[in-house]
Amino acid sequence: MSWLAGRLEDVVRRLEKQNQFSWLIPNGCCGHEIKNARLATYDWERLGVFKASHPEQANLLIVSGWVNSAVAEEIKVTYDRMIKPVCVIAIGSCAITGSPFDTFDPKRPPVTVSSLIPVDVYVPGCPPRPEAILRAILELQSKLNPGPSHREVLHEALRD
Repeated sequence: MSWLAGRLEDVVRRLEKQNQFSWLIPNGCCGHEIKNARLATYDWERLGVFKASHPEQANLLIVSGWVNSAVAEEIKVTYDRMIKPVCVIAIGSCAITGSPFDTFDPKRPPVTVSSLIPVDVYVPGCPPRPEAILRAILELQSKLNPGPSHREVLHEALRD
């Protein structure tokens, strides 16, 4: 019976690495590009990214746009509620380096996503194109599953 439980755990681990269930915290104009990446034209579900109903069901956190104190608190609470290990993608210049606007207190540095939680992949741009967001998902998947992807194996087999 322990052999069967071990095999089942292996299958679940492989599925978790191949499929991410996302939770979005979209702010600013980058939020529109994230929504575009989910639509039929780009369709990130074909890459194994699905929308979770609740943060407790998600293992991929996607944060975009500016981060103020209210959003910072939402990011921390959401991150703590998610399935561990959590993968994080920070999208846009505001999320990566802070807001480009002069609304911050000069005595305090701007808040970034990486100052709140660990970030796995950064997507620069203001706003980045949906193609860049899809590339970040592929980069994250290659980090989770090192080695050649199924697409690369198939391409190599067809070339021979």
